[in-house]
Amino acid sequence: MRLVDLESAPAYGGGGIREGTLDTKELLVGREGHSNNYRVALTLAETEWAAPRHRHNFDQIRFPISGAFHYSKDDILPAGHVAYFPEGVHYGPQLRQKGLLMLVIQFGGASGQGFISEGQLTRARDELGAKGIIEKGAYTHVDEDGKRHRQDGMEACWEYAMGRQLEYPAPRYEGQIKMNPANYDWIADESLKGVAHKRLGTFTERNLRIGFVKLDHGAALPVGTHDAPQFLFLAEGRVAHAGKSFGRHAAFGFEANEASITLQAVEPSQLLWVQLPRF
Repeated sequence: MRLVDLESAPAYGGGGIREGTLDTKELLVGREGHSNNYRVALTLAETEWAAPRHRHNFDQIRFPISGAFHYSKDDILPAGHVAYFPEGVHYGPQLRQKGLLMLVIQFGGASGQGFISEGQLTRARDELGAKGIIEKGAYTHVDEDGKRHRQDGMEACWEYAMGRQLEYPAPRYEGQIKMNPANYDWIADESLKGVAHKRLGTFTERNLRIGFVKLDHGAALPVGTHDAPQFLFLAEGRVAHAGKSFGRHAAFGFEANEASITLQAVEPSQLLWVQLPRF
């Protein structure tokens, strides 16, 4: 169990594999090397940030809080919408305009290939940077025979860190799945007073689940005890546990089958809720 407020979450900034600068608060991370490894981060685009068309061998969920996310030339994810980016599906070129504040959740998808940690990715990026050039989202280097190679930067880092060629899973979906929570109804919880749910969707044979939970002032929400990791992100309001209060953009993470705790709403609150794939 990890209960993290925004102020105490690790922060880092600067550039990376892609083109531009992000200010990132890393709220939750999973277990490196595990099929259910994950990363929950709140990112602010300090400059315009761009990436070429590409795909991943892991899943993502994106939730813009302020500003709109352009994830292809014709596709825009407005603030307040939620999108599921399945593994193996191309998207881009993407653009984060300066000022875009977005929750980004990355995790191992149904194929079981897992998710590379930020530490593994950073080490690979630094070591590859000594052998070639990483710019505009791509890695370029010249081999010992004088042949020039160009590859997606994320793909190159993954292969370097893992020591093998990346094999993308066959896509389960034909594209990204964009959801507008405002068009879903709240369903009252029959067993919990003052609690209601918006169930946005369940995906793949591994039962990835995405939704929102709403708490009236004083309502109590038991969390934990699921058979897969789950986490909550406080989009609005304030909740408390064990005498400590957590404000907007706090995050709460639970591994599979962890003991349940209770969050109590100090004021009316809404939380994004995600249950990761079951393995």
